[in-house]
Amino acid sequence: MTVGSALQTGLRLLVDRPADVLPVYLVGIGLTATVRVPLVVAIGAALALLVSDGRLETLVTELEAFLQSTDLDPAALETTPPPIPSELEAAVGNVFSPGIVALLGGGVIVALLVGVVAGGLSNAAVLHGIYGALVGDDGVRAALGGLADDWPSFIGLSILQTMLTILGFVPIVIGVGLFALSPAAGLVATAVGVVLGVGLIVVSSLLLAFAGQSIVADDVGLAGGVRRSARLPVARPWLIVGYVLVALTVFAVLSILGSLFSLFGVSQLSGIVGPLLLLPFLDIFKFGLYADRSFPIVTDGSAAGSRSSTAAADRRPHRARFVAAFRDGLVALGGFLRRAPLSVLFATAVFTAAAIVSYQVTAGFGAEIPTPAEPGLVFGSVPIDTFVMLAANNWLVSATATFGGLALGVPTGVDMLLNGGLIGALYGVTDSMAFLALVAPHGIIELPAIFVAGGLGFHIAAVVLGVLTGGATVTTLVDTLRLAYRVLLGLAVVLVVAALIEAFLTPAIAAAVL
Repeated sequence: MTVGSALQTGLRLLVDRPADVLPVYLVGIGLTATVRVPLVVAIGAALALLVSDGRLETLVTELEAFLQSTDLDPAALETTPPPIPSELEAAVGNVFSPGIVALLGGGVIVALLVGVVAGGLSNAAVLHGIYGALVGDDGVRAALGGLADDWPSFIGLSILQTMLTILGFVPIVIGVGLFALSPAAGLVATAVGVVLGVGLIVVSSLLLAFAGQSIVADDVGLAGGVRRSARLPVARPWLIVGYVLVALTVFAVLSILGSLFSLFGVSQLSGIVGPLLLLPFLDIFKFGLYADRSFPIVTDGSAAGSRSSTAAADRRPHRARFVAAFRDGLVALGGFLRRAPLSVLFATAVFTAAAIVSYQVTAGFGAEIPTPAEPGLVFGSVPIDTFVMLAANNWLVSATATFGGLALGVPTGVDMLLNGGLIGALYGVTDSMAFLALVAPHGIIELPAIFVAGGLGFHIAAVVLGVLTGGATVTTLVDTLRLAYRVLLGLAVVLVVAALIEAFLTPAIAAAVL
């Protein structure tokens, strides 16, 4: 297959069958959500220690005194930043004691280790799902089946890639360390180390670039996949050149978009465009190049495998299909609430319990963070930027909480605890009227949407547990994941409404009330 044909394949699959591609990448997001669990646990343990010995209360009290004696007008803060009192500096220093730093450092190390494993599992699911969709099978089913079959190979590949990356940093670290002996020697050694280290990382990345595709398409395991991928630069150099050029273009586009999004204050959009559009396109393109053949991008439901779409639906114009997808999402959202209300209630209970506990902790400090003179500025100065940022961020939070259910609901539970804890902690140190004015107008829509996402995550966790124990079938899990994707489309509509209220109405309401 030529580079042009592979590019066309990537575009056609994304445009014609997004419901086979996007759920697969949401599965990957759910698996990698486990990375932050050790971090949140470490932070929670650190906060518990700080509360138990009074250091957190001291910090909040000193912060309250500082804020009350400081002009919070943005213009004043920009022209003459206030000096930090020594008492506040001491309180901050006491918080970051060696024990707390060690606890947080341990959480980071565990998170990195979990990330290596989770990255391998996510890659296995994503690549099997994409290949399944390319050959006309159900992408979600192919992702789950491939994950069950090839998880050892992909974890091994992730470990190998990580070790080679670490090895690449070794000469750089050695060079930097030589600065202590001689600046001249350190400079030369660092320059040489950068050349060697970056060279090793780049070469190893190219040699392993198609190892995952080989494991999936050729069913050869880790060793076979690495061997076949490593031979490609010699056997098919045009393939490597084409991949490098397209990959550099894709990442350049992602970088440019990220810069533009940041410039306009909507950097969260990068978390949607990258993982759900550009990276899927690149993975599909790589399969097209590696397999060196055209794939039938079917849209009439005639391909092998279980397909959920109908011929009539697929033949509609793209705009009509786009609108219908979100309309169907709202229907799926209502259906889920009727079928699994206990899951949503459980997520609500976890969130509420965390909010109550954190409120009792911070309210016991007896401190109150002053409300800004212009409450509307809490939400930003440009409403449209704030709207896009909030809608994208809240949808990503919902997607992570939902598909975090694949990891037996642990990431979902952490999300509910974390968000509930933050809300309760803020309420405990904020004036009640100010808090309600700043949160209630949009919160009455946004928070139930988060509860539904959490409930959906716990529902997925229950189905996963059923599959592991023999109480449910893989087909049930596939259907549940497809339902989750549809419900997330419905939640996107709800969260857009909540973001509109938060960006355009909440500031005015808060200013009028306060």
